[in-house]
Amino acid sequence: MTQSGVSHFYIAYRQTGPEPGGIAVLDAATCRIRTTQALMGARGLAAQSGGTATKLYALSEGGCNVSTVDTPTLETDTLYSDQESPPATDAAVNADGSRLFLAQGLAVLEVDTASGKEPGDHPVPQNPVFSSWETIALSPDGKRLYLGRHGQNSNRKQTPCVLAMDVPERAQDGTDAQDDNAEETDPGPGQAVDIAAPAEKYRAVRVLLSADGATLYAFVSHQADPLVAIDTATLTVTARAQGPAPTALAVSPDGTLLYAVHADRAGSILNAADLTETGTFPSTPDKAPAIAVAPDGTVCVAYSDHTCTVIAPDAAEASAPARLAGAPLAVVTAAAGEADPQPQPEYVGQYRRDAMPRRYNEYSEGHGMWSTDVTCEQGTFVPAYDKVHEGSYTLTDGVGVWRKAVLGGGENKKFYRIPAWDNLIVDGDDVTWL
Repeated sequence: MTQSGVSHFYIAYRQTGPEPGGIAVLDAATCRIRTTQALMGARGLAAQSGGTATKLYALSEGGCNVSTVDTPTLETDTLYSDQESPPATDAAVNADGSRLFLAQGLAVLEVDTASGKEPGDHPVPQNPVFSSWETIALSPDGKRLYLGRHGQNSNRKQTPCVLAMDVPERAQDGTDAQDDNAEETDPGPGQAVDIAAPAEKYRAVRVLLSADGATLYAFVSHQADPLVAIDTATLTVTARAQGPAPTALAVSPDGTLLYAVHADRAGSILNAADLTETGTFPSTPDKAPAIAVAPDGTVCVAYSDHTCTVIAPDAAEASAPARLAGAPLAVVTAAAGEADPQPQPEYVGQYRRDAMPRRYNEYSEGHGMWSTDVTCEQGTFVPAYDKVHEGSYTLTDGVGVWRKAVLGGGENKKFYRIPAWDNLIVDGDDVTWL
């Protein structure tokens, strides 16, 4: 059951240390996390525009895998899975929710959202040649795709650009449009639009389409080149913002404003037509955030330090932060469910550097704190502990095992047992306690 006319923010976050990736449901009015749904290997999230969708599409690792997420219940189901296919890096949903388009580097995969079948696998025109495409947007009429070029990790300079590509139509020869064997019309060579000067090792070109489909916004985060606006009718750049490109971007519900998060300053509000700055909003600098705007104009920003805030329309301050279990991948708005807010998880510390939690082996000589194959990134929040192992320990065996120093010497250490992490042990020297 959903709440009519009410939207929540759905935040996909990555696996961090022992915490699995998943989706958090954030109440737009209170900035309370209402519930979460684990989703192993999460790498992205998509939904129909408008903030009223009741179904989300979650991308996960290990081939091309897409799961549906029902917003009233958060129940998940596999929509499409091909372990041999290249992974999907981004997704776009058409206006009526019947088709999902997945960017796969050299092709765009089209999936029927009702059946999970593939009505089409559309090769992307090599214009320019040797290009791979990572991000995707779809026109409101579902007839044109916009693809953002993948930044190659090489010293060879390439031009950041977007590609406009018509969606191939089924041949009108009496063949049913749902027939996977129906022939397609030739989509043509596509048209590339350069958005910045040639560069080495740039990140993927990010694309965002206005609700009416008239303007495409494109940028490369962490680049000196600015955000640009592209007229989709003429495929020409019509405006350039001032200063370096943002790290995340969202458009207001009425399409007149853009909200930009930056790596080195507070958030800016831009005129969507000419990209002039008209004001600021209370977001903090961040290198890898995610942002979305609800239908009522409430803004949600999720930060790489695993926190998120909401900013009500015209508010001078952001809400108190809520904490995520991992770094954010994407934020979308969709219809709200009826789940009651869950208690805020209790966190007692935060990793101050990348480090490895350990496993306590009481049967080993000296009660060793054994290494694991888990790494907690700097910034990972640590749940409550229930036991402390304290004493003098020495690092032995050449594989990072801390053992009790039974013959004296060693370092004075404290190790904390975390029940929520299946009793993994946290080295107190790696954590700043809150």
